[in-house]
Order: sequence, then structure tokens, then C-alpha cells
Amino acid sequence: MERSKRPERSRGGASSTLPTLAPFVERGPEVEGALVRERAGELFSREFLHSIVGPVQGSFRDRLLTIEVLLLAVLDFVVRRLPAFLQVVDRLGSGLVGGVQAVEITAAALYKRLRVVPHTLFLELLRQTTRSLAAGQTHVRGWVRELAPFATAIYALDDTTLDVLMRRTKALQRHRKGAMETLAGRLGCALDLVTGKFAEVLYDPDSKANEKTHARPLIERLGAGALYVFDLGYFAYPFFDYLSEHFCYFVTRLRKKVSYDVVAVLADGRYYRDRLVWLGKYRADRTAHPVRLVELLIGGTWYRYLTNVWEPRLLGAPQIWALYAQRWTIEMSFAAVKRALGLAYLRLTHANGVLIQIWATLAVYQILQDLRLEIAAETGWQEDDVSWEMLMRRIGWYAERPPANMTLRGWLVTQAHRLNLRKRGVRARRLTQLPAEVLAACQPPPPLPSLPDLLEREARQGDQGRRCRPRRARTIMAGLS
Repeated sequence: MERSKRPERSRGGASSTLPTLAPFVERGPEVEGALVRERAGELFSREFLHSIVGPVQGSFRDRLLTIEVLLLAVLDFVVRRLPAFLQVVDRLGSGLVGGVQAVEITAAALYKRLRVVPHTLFLELLRQTTRSLAAGQTHVRGWVRELAPFATAIYALDDTTLDVLMRRTKALQRHRKGAMETLAGRLGCALDLVTGKFAEVLYDPDSKANEKTHARPLIERLGAGALYVFDLGYFAYPFFDYLSEHFCYFVTRLRKKVSYDVVAVLADGRYYRDRLVWLGKYRADRTAHPVRLVELLIGGTWYRYLTNVWEPRLLGAPQIWALYAQRWTIEMSFAAVKRALGLAYLRLTHANGVLIQIWATLAVYQILQDLRLEIAAETGWQEDDVSWEMLMRRIGWYAERPPANMTLRGWLVTQAHRLNLRKRGVRARRLTQLPAEVLAACQPPPPLPSLPDLLEREARQGDQGRRCRPRRARTIMAGLS
């Protein structure tokens, strides 16, 4: 029997005949369609995609691998955690990519398209996904919001270094494996601790960049009135003064061997100490504004925290301890993005391809995090108890063998216990509640005494912003907020 001839291909392996985008409702319960249809109101419908690609559609000639098809193919690559883009070619040819009818292309055509199509299209996909989810937000971690109700929002700040690029090009092969030159850059992130979603993201191609240089651009995007939680990587007197002068709040740890002068003692007990202090005793290195030093004795160890919220009745010691404990949420989000969603393996070595994979992965993360919040709300679990790894495995099961008359959302929510979506293991859990004796020592919060009218002094000498000046020319802001 003669095989049917393949359609003629134009230069680059793409035919001039346009494929038909099959709507999700006609394709059945594909994982991408189910996720978005249930969680984000058909975000990736044809209308949604056309609103993104419309402004640049005229810049590219008609071909088989259209921009809409490319968007859906990359999303398929991320959600299914495929080991290589070559499998995307096979899935496109077999008609297995959700929302796209079978279309035959070559691997060269796909890789060429990923190099030419601007990453800003995928960035716009991430922006629109984030905004649409925020508009329909129904489930949040309300108990986190109650820790600091005076703040307009509560964010965790941190950076993560992207992993090693595949050393396929000559420019990368000359460097040893794991060398700094083979890394794909850094992401500076602000995570909303109330929703667990990324509120703002900044990309820096320099893997050696200091995380302090990324903090100010993120804060400028998010505005005044928010409370930021960050680790010792951001510990810098000019940064603390910057936050206070821009009407932002913060909670962090006290670095060892830091000198300070006490302004006022608010509490001085066996388990709880609270003081207003000047950081830095000496003129060469000191803050311009006082901060509050809170110390708690837990398990025989003193834990020391800093905040610029002076009033203990506004932000008590137990709330400061709980807020800093939630900083770990951003670390778990980084682990989810890299391990569960595959961003630890960057398959493209050029800058445009790296950014395409980053933006697409973050868009999928935002949707799945919204789904985790709903599962936790319906089951009565903590949101952190929902396992990312098990969730991705079960989504894969659903895509291959969907239960009759059940949506993905309904299946995961109603069968969460049977599907073992809750985290298991022998790893010791972090302390989730203060010991009774420490909690009792913090109640009631001490009053703030009358203070001098002028609580300011001359700050450190020299260039105060030198250690945390943003490098705007090199970075790319996602613009999610």
C-alpha cells in the first residue's frame, strides 16, 4: 500500500497551510485544557492567545507552526515534564498536544521558531495568566494575612540561581561542567505569602549578581505599605533605611556580631526580650532609623529578629516569629518550579529560549498553585501539605486515563486522600507553634514608651546605595503587578 505524500514544506520545514486550533471543549479532558478551563476560565482559549499574539502577528509570515501552536506546544512541554523538545515534535505530529490538531513539523523548524519568536509573547502569557487568576481568587491563606493586617500585602523576597545550561554550543563547551559561565542567570522574586503565587519576578543574566541589587526594583513595582520577609542575604543598613523611608515594613533575622545601641527597653524577661535599637555603633557604618530587636528563647536557643514596626501591639513577637517562619514558602516554591515543573533542566542554550522556558514554567506554576489552594481548602489541609510531586503525577494519570464524567479539579479535590496528595515522609517538621512558656511571656504585648521627638541620626558615610544599587540595564522585569 502506498503511503500518502507529506505536504510540501516551506523554508525552515514549515508549510504555508495554517492548521486549525481545536477548542478545548471538543478535545476532551486534556490536562492543559482541564487545568485552565476549571481554574482560570479558559485562559488559553483562541481568543486569549490571539489577544497576546495579535500585536506581532503581522511580523511573521503564515506557516504551519503558528505562534498560537508554539505557545500551546511549549505549555505541553512544561506541564508534561518532557525530557526534550524533540518529544514536542512527536506529540504535535500525533495530535496529542491539547488544543491543536495533528501537525507535522521538523525538529529544525521548532528550534528555529523558538529562537526567532520573541520571549515577550510568553512573558505576556505569564502576565495575563497572573492577572486573570488574581481577579478570580477565591482561596487564600487567610491566617497569614491576619499576622499583619495593617500591611497592604505580605511578600517574601529571595533570589534563585538557574541551573546549568546544556553544553551543546562551542561557547559553552570550553567551560568546565558547573562553571559559573554555564549557568542561565538568576531570578529575583517576590512571593505573595497569602496566595503562594509570584507577585513579581526579575531576570538577571548574570549568575554572580548580588541579590541585594534585585530587591529595590521589585519593591518599586509592588509599592508602599507592604511587609517584606527576607533572610540574611539582604542584610544591609542602607537597605533597611530604604524600606523605612519608602513606607515599607520588613521582618528579618539579626546577623551575628552586629553592634547596636539600645534606645528603649520594651520587655526584658526570661523567654522574651524586646528593644528599640540603633544598628551600628560607629559613624562609619550605621543606620539612619532605629529598628526593633525581638528575641525569643526557644529550645535553649535565642532567636533574634529585626523589624521596623516599632509598636508591639501592632506586630507582636509571636507574629514576627510566625512571619519569618513563612519565609521558607519561597524556598519551597523555587523547589517546585525547578523539580516538579522541570526548570532545573534548561533545554535551550540561547537567551531567548531560556526566557521562553522560564515564563512558560512560571505561568503553569501560577495555575497549579491556585489548584493547590483549592485542594487544601476542600480537604481541610494546610496548603503546604499538598505535595507538588504527587500532584504532577496524578495530573499525568488524568491526562492518560481520565475518569468518566469527572473534571480534573473535581477528581483531585474529591479523591485527594485516595490519591495520596498529602506529603509523606520521615523528615522532621518545623516548629509550627511557639512553646507555651514563650507564648505566655509575650502576652500581653508591651506598650511603646514615649520616645524623643527626633529619632534620626546621620547614616553611614560614603555611598549609601553602593551595595544594593539596582543594575537596571541588565535585568528584565516581568511586570506581573
